[in-house]
Amino acid sequence: MFKYLAAGLVCFGFAAILTSCSKDNDPFFSAEEGDAPRILNTDIPEGKGGEPGSFGSIDRTTNFTFEVFATPINHTTISWYLDDELVYEGSKIDMPFLAGDYLVKIVATTTKGLSTYRLCKLTVLPVEGDPEVANDDKSRWLTIGKTKNIGCKFDKEIKKVFIGKQEVANVSFVNNVLTFDVPEMEERQYNLIIEDANGTRYGCGKVTVSTEDYKDPGSKETVLWEGNPVDINWGDANVLISPEQMAEVPVGALRITNNDWTADIVPQIDGFENQPNPFEFTYTADHKTIADAKGMLITGFGYKLTRVVVVENAGPAETTLWEGDPVEINWGDANVFLCALPIMTGRQISYHRLMASRTSLTHSSSPTQQSTRLLLMRRVCSLPDSATSLQR
Repeated sequence: MFKYLAAGLVCFGFAAILTSCSKDNDPFFSAEEGDAPRILNTDIPEGKGGEPGSFGSIDRTTNFTFEVFATPINHTTISWYLDDELVYEGSKIDMPFLAGDYLVKIVATTTKGLSTYRLCKLTVLPVEGDPEVANDDKSRWLTIGKTKNIGCKFDKEIKKVFIGKQEVANVSFVNNVLTFDVPEMEERQYNLIIEDANGTRYGCGKVTVSTEDYKDPGSKETVLWEGNPVDINWGDANVLISPEQMAEVPVGALRITNNDWTADIVPQIDGFENQPNPFEFTYTADHKTIADAKGMLITGFGYKLTRVVVVENAGPAETTLWEGDPVEINWGDANVFLCALPIMTGRQISYHRLMASRTSLTHSSSPTQQSTRLLLMRRVCSLPDSATSLQR
């Protein structure tokens, strides 16, 4: 009996060994070709509130490296998309990217056409010496068919500019101003890319392409006149805004827009030459006295008028968090501390006469380095904590 028992134990142990060494319990091999794919990684950052997680940031000289594990392993292809553009296929990516903010989409697709995906953000930072392009909303707004001027600091010659993959025309870079024509293309956000004389390309962040002119979100616009383009030609063809309309216009700013000014045409509006498009001017109390009595006549020659808009500058919504006598900021000796900031989708803290780099804080620099007022703006960048200490 002992012999049979021993034999049974030996057989049982052998079976156990076979079971433990089998690939049947390994999730990589247990899934079959017809099964739905699964991405097994636990190191892909989870998102919150409907927003994707973040891989964090790297500088543009460092490769983005990450490996994905998915099943069924022998029947699944991993595809990597950055901003909806396929950049790589394979389980492990190890590639450099231009500076910019990207949405990474990892897609696992089986041979049967079944797929699943994960989304995550990636920030690639520029390095010292890369182009520094103006980052305010207005500078980053490109109107199709218009010539764009953007502030840019760069110590090299700029030969080409790309909006996404599309190269633009009439590029010039003079006195820290980058100029180019915005081509016809789909309205959406693109990466702005600059190429120097050696063919090196630099990512310069996102721009928005639209058929509309930029409208300050902190201002109110009222159209006084709009219609088919009028060929303005002194007394033969003008546009008159009636006194009744002008009576409703507050002192502030007016904008005149047309769509047919070229380098060969010298526009004149109320006697002023070489006006930009759109042409903006301050509507003073003296102007209003005349316009309320006689209206406003838009005249001149050699251009087509399409629209006249009143712009009332309301300014961005803001809340004063702190205001007082100037504080000379000096690390631990003198700071301003804020806590329990309200929850918002985006925040920008701006403060007077104080400079802080790489903290998303706008500033105007001054040798006195004094902080006099703090404003919380409802847009632009985010702060991760409910308590934020601002230091020099």
